[in-house]
Amino acid sequence: MEAQFMSEKNINIIMGKQIATSYVRKRDCYNQLKDFMQHEYPGKICALYGLRRTGKTVMMYQYISELSDKDKEKTVYILCLRECDMLELRQAMEDLYDKGVRNFFLDEITEVTDFQKYGNTFSDYFAAKGAKIVIAGTDSLGIMLAQSDILYDRIQMIHTSYIPFAEFSKLIENDSVDEYIEYGGTLTKSPYKTLQASEEYQNTAIVGNILHSLEKSEDARRYGAAITELYEQNELKSVLNKMINKFSYYTTVKAVNKCFKSAPLYSTIHNIQEPSYVSLINTEEANQATKNALGIKDLDEMQTSLSKRHLDELKNYLLELELFLEIPSYISLNSGERSEDLEIFMQPGMIYAHSTALIKNLADDSMWKDTCGIADRNLFILRADHFVKGILLENIILAETYKTFQKIDPDRYYVSQLSITLRNNNQHVEADMILVDKQKGESYLFEVKYSNQIVIDQTKHLRNTDFLEYIDENFGKVKSRLVLYTGASSKQNDVLYLNAATYLKRLSIVSNTPRPEIKQLLNENCNTSKPNLKTTSRKKPRKL
Repeated sequence: MEAQFMSEKNINIIMGKQIATSYVRKRDCYNQLKDFMQHEYPGKICALYGLRRTGKTVMMYQYISELSDKDKEKTVYILCLRECDMLELRQAMEDLYDKGVRNFFLDEITEVTDFQKYGNTFSDYFAAKGAKIVIAGTDSLGIMLAQSDILYDRIQMIHTSYIPFAEFSKLIENDSVDEYIEYGGTLTKSPYKTLQASEEYQNTAIVGNILHSLEKSEDARRYGAAITELYEQNELKSVLNKMINKFSYYTTVKAVNKCFKSAPLYSTIHNIQEPSYVSLINTEEANQATKNALGIKDLDEMQTSLSKRHLDELKNYLLELELFLEIPSYISLNSGERSEDLEIFMQPGMIYAHSTALIKNLADDSMWKDTCGIADRNLFILRADHFVKGILLENIILAETYKTFQKIDPDRYYVSQLSITLRNNNQHVEADMILVDKQKGESYLFEVKYSNQIVIDQTKHLRNTDFLEYIDENFGKVKSRLVLYTGASSKQNDVLYLNAATYLKRLSIVSNTPRPEIKQLLNENCNTSKPNLKTTSRKKPRKL
């Protein structure tokens, strides 16, 4: 059978010999696709499940291009276009099957209008006859809905949305934490450096993904009654923007129902002490401008009454799309005393785009009072960017550490954050991350700093003897104290400084090591020479 390109009314067909790709580096999950194609999975199909720009189509092309010429003749890539239906697709596949094709790669499958109704045709008919079927689609939630219904127990899912730092670094050959933050964890040539780029991705990859999937469902109300209400009132975009903007760990009804306040703005002005930016900036003006830029409505502007049901449903879909992570949190692990779970949005680029919009607004003269000089304004804007990246770095490290140790042994390891007031002396103490080996009764405390400087203030909580005693009694004996930052690895007064990028890359190694130990993650060849120590962190941040 000769290699050729064919175009039906609503599908494009490319034969295997026509497929080529210049992408050499592969996603870590590529071997899962290879395993499915090379082994028997009777009656099952494979789905590449993930958001846009996470390498699904490239993985298809990579696998096809590496086949032998003989196998390429039995392989086809089919791109489904708008308004395609299962009848047209099935007829094309049957014709190809009769001509000897056995490997079908079906891209943009969620464009098929009745896929969620008749998708079992792939498993019950073609796969049952020995064909290999791999599907992918932009509206990935539609694949999940089909998996829970018409394709239940007939589909093997390969998840692509989550791209950890180590994998991202390998694929783009860049160890920059800044690049990872700005690109937002997607594989694209242009980062989310503008609000427009972020909104385009957000509205297509997330909002559109959810809505299109529900629209094509036979029973959308069963899957998303509350979300459908928001959609009908054109308010889903506003609610989602609010959830993303609350880039701290808590996304609750109380927080979202409040009159909108820009999280980056308020975090920044309350964390910069000199000069008093609260008195210099027109916060109401800046807040309104940012709100307008993000297209966010206040509660009294929304026709639908925003309820916990709306938020729970939206949160559930974000979890299904691997955009949202919930981390259990304890005040005392030994006594079982809980605190609020941590909630992390897994696309840092979107949050960074929000802060970029804020910073752009703050450059306008109307945002500042006459008493504020240019130097103060520029320093504030620089610190705003610096502070937001620091929060995002904390989120990235906490999320990746949690996911790694959940994979290794969820019963043995505990990873979370800790912020408490000690009862005996009312001191407020905190750790950006705590890692506990429950089997050994050992704890590891971390501070995370978006800085390449070693500063004494960075370790004030790690050196607090009352805090250390509390950890010993409530979590496990403190084994090590660490600062993860952007500088070179070093050791100062029993506190280990580790480069954040190095730490994140080591996480990937540890997660794939049989019977790993925490010391493999933390043992670093440190530079023990004494760097120039600073006694305060109140300095002009270096522009990174």
